[in-house]
Amino acid sequence: MEGQGSGKPEQGRARLLLLYGSPQQGAELVQRLSPTQYEVISCPASAASESWLDELQPDLVLLAPPDEEKLLLEACGAARERTDAPVVVLSERDDELLITRVLSTGVDEYLVFPMGDRELAARIEALLRRVQRQASLGDTRQIGDLTLCTSDHSVVRNDKRIFLSPIEFRLLACLASSPGKVLTHQTLMSRVWGAEYVDSRHYLRLYVRYLREKLEDDPTKPQLILSEWGVGYRLQVPEPRTVVEGPPARAPRTPRPGRATSFGIA
Repeated sequence: MEGQGSGKPEQGRARLLLLYGSPQQGAELVQRLSPTQYEVISCPASAASESWLDELQPDLVLLAPPDEEKLLLEACGAARERTDAPVVVLSERDDELLITRVLSTGVDEYLVFPMGDRELAARIEALLRRVQRQASLGDTRQIGDLTLCTSDHSVVRNDKRIFLSPIEFRLLACLASSPGKVLTHQTLMSRVWGAEYVDSRHYLRLYVRYLREKLEDDPTKPQLILSEWGVGYRLQVPEPRTVVEGPPARAPRTPRPGRATSFGIA
């Protein structure tokens, strides 16, 4: 491992963990990242599942594994399990089906190379800014019976903890920023992925489906994340669930004292 460090990143510099498929690939990428702006730690992608990676606490993970799809997906899944930091895949394969499969592992971004140094740096900075903005919103937020916790990107609903990937959490937090209001496709894409992705709606549809599978009682009949056809999505503020009880038991009637009539006792 090159540039090895431990503990928190140095003051003023974001720590980037680069997982590469080949030493040459890793060396080329390290040269493209500014050493004055970032603290870069690089190691083979095969190390993504190693426990010592937990100690690095990166701000961002760059994943440039071999082109073999199986190895790519394995590295993505392993990296996602080891860190809550954004995970970005760098690949020369511009294949929509592959991109969908990669994103389904929980990674945050898929960047297609070749790409200029300035664009790469701008995208890294955009991701880091979104993470910082999310952290500045406070640790928890209550929306109906949903509790969003920014420290571990989790959601609690009715005492049930639901773990989300960072991008799933950002999408839910974006919707929760305006509960009950429709957010357009363009707004959601810009806030969650970046302005350059406003036309990539398949990302949005994919992650809305992931959220529904985790949050809805019946994902085929969503009650929380609702679609506004041709416009966008809104988070329907959920009401706290209550146990439905029957009517209170009626007290037994006390017989009235009898009274005398000409026909006997009534």
